[in-house]
Amino acid sequence: MRKSIPLRWIEEAEARSVREHAELHRAESEPHINIAFTTIRPTWFDWLRELPRILCRTVTLGRSSLLDSTIWVKGLSPTALRLSSIEVDYDRVLVAVLITDIVDSTKRVAEMGDRDWRVLLDQHDDATRYQIKRFGGREVGNHGDGFVGIFDSPARAVRCAAAIGDTIAPLGILVRSGIHVGEVFLKREEISGITVHIAARIAATAHPGEAFVSKTVRDLVAGSGLVFEDRGIHQLRGLPEEIHLFAMRAVGAPLTPASSI
Repeated sequence: MRKSIPLRWIEEAEARSVREHAELHRAESEPHINIAFTTIRPTWFDWLRELPRILCRTVTLGRSSLLDSTIWVKGLSPTALRLSSIEVDYDRVLVAVLITDIVDSTKRVAEMGDRDWRVLLDQHDDATRYQIKRFGGREVGNHGDGFVGIFDSPARAVRCAAAIGDTIAPLGILVRSGIHVGEVFLKREEISGITVHIAARIAATAHPGEAFVSKTVRDLVAGSGLVFEDRGIHQLRGLPEEIHLFAMRAVGAPLTPASSI
């Protein structure tokens, strides 16, 4: 017997209601995903698949950069390449070096005692520093009984040496000085180089109360009005070549017979 139409409708409605209820229950139990606003991130497999292409691009860019650098270097002239390999001595300067030394300082300390010698030495130091500054010099060393100063003018270095001798003589002590011109390494207020050693040897050769200069200094100050006495050619200790020396006698210095030179 065929079901009546109203009964079939009721059964279909009930079946439809059961399906809708099951779908609603499943939807509530699953996480909600909004496809329209969700960004899909690449997995590690995607990165691995893209790795060969990324590496290929990096190598290509590196080769291009190296090629550009090679082309730029090849474009330089041989002279420019040669100059770029030469180290520039920014700390090497041309100066006149003045070195002073108190004559017989050890003997004077023994005669006077430490305390009195210290007082006298302080007066010597103050007078020497004043003259170095007065003549535009720069103190770069103090070895206890003498000073090292540098000047951008050899004439001022010579005049400073003479002024130091004039100032120190009334204190009852004599100084000897040496002056030479040349390039030195200047670093942190200290100088070094062969020019410094030559100036020290010249000072050691000078007579008490005198300032000895090299022939180089004498020639450079021509026309300055400074007058020098010829002190002959000397073989300075440690130097391979002889050097011609000249002197300016300071106040208080004993006269040196020409025959004793």
